[in-house]
Amino acid sequence: MAKKKANVRKHSAKAGLPPGALVLVGNHRDERVTIELIDYSEDKIDETEVIDVEFLEESLRTATVSWVNINGIHNTDAIAAIGKVYGIHNLVLEDILNTDHRPKVEPYEDYVFFTMKMMWYNEEDELEREQISIVFGKPYVLCFQERKGDIFDPIRERIREDSGLVRKKGTDYLVYRLIDSVVDNYFIIIERIEEKVEDLETAITTDSDDDFTRDIQYLKREIISLKRALLPLREAVSGLEKGVSDLIDPENEKYFRDVYDHLIQIADNLENNREVLVGLMDMQMANMSNRMNQVMKVLTVIATIFIPLTFIAGIYGMNFDNMPELHFKYGYFVVWAVMLAVFVAMLIFFRRKKWF
Repeated sequence: MAKKKANVRKHSAKAGLPPGALVLVGNHRDERVTIELIDYSEDKIDETEVIDVEFLEESLRTATVSWVNINGIHNTDAIAAIGKVYGIHNLVLEDILNTDHRPKVEPYEDYVFFTMKMMWYNEEDELEREQISIVFGKPYVLCFQERKGDIFDPIRERIREDSGLVRKKGTDYLVYRLIDSVVDNYFIIIERIEEKVEDLETAITTDSDDDFTRDIQYLKREIISLKRALLPLREAVSGLEKGVSDLIDPENEKYFRDVYDHLIQIADNLENNREVLVGLMDMQMANMSNRMNQVMKVLTVIATIFIPLTFIAGIYGMNFDNMPELHFKYGYFVVWAVMLAVFVAMLIFFRRKKWF
């Protein structure tokens, strides 16, 4: 069944527009953009679903830490209004609206911009991705998601229950927790890829007659897609770990270092699985070559057997007047007996030589 084509705006939609023009590059969604606000300190917490963006100005003035989660970026007017409240440059807002943007970190005077890709397997076991952009300053963290999701729900629960360090730390620690949640999700993907690779390895070694080339190529494309998201993300996290901005407490740099280590581990696992797939492809090519050789061997044996039979038939198919055998009463049966004897003798010979 053909899939419904998504309503996707491409880079060509921005052709001819000036830098900083707010145009969505990505999937346009019909659902309403929602804004979830959590203001918290070590002593209290307030949660609000923001209807009017102007409400964020009050939170900006009074909150110790203000976490604003924007679910949906397809409403460019809402994104522009949020950017105005927090003084975010239009070039940053343009990058937020570009869902094909490469993961990166950019420090500004009053805030830091960070973007990354979240990936997961859908119900059809297909790899999907979503861009998550983070802008954080004092005292706010803005998190832009393409759609409403539950990946950050454990962090919300920790804030509500005052569990862990998140209520005791500043915005940079919250940013660490957000990034760490996305990176942890990559481990789930890696486990699924390893399962697929192991299943393929078992199938190829136990059933060499099937063609698994398409499955191998599909998995290799998934790994390439993951590496395209992970390698620049590793560079971006490295920037946070090295303290690209004064907004990052040196005491919290070790947490970003831990995320960086996780990304190295994930990249290593991806490379290991890629190498296994290369080996499986070589094995698959060898199996296909062996199958072709077997076919050629059978055809060669058949052709070789028919060479003397064709020779005998050719002799008695000549139109000479003087061929004594043609007038022999049992000549027809003798020729058949000779041909059958040659056929059996050659089969026995080939069998003893183990040529088939």
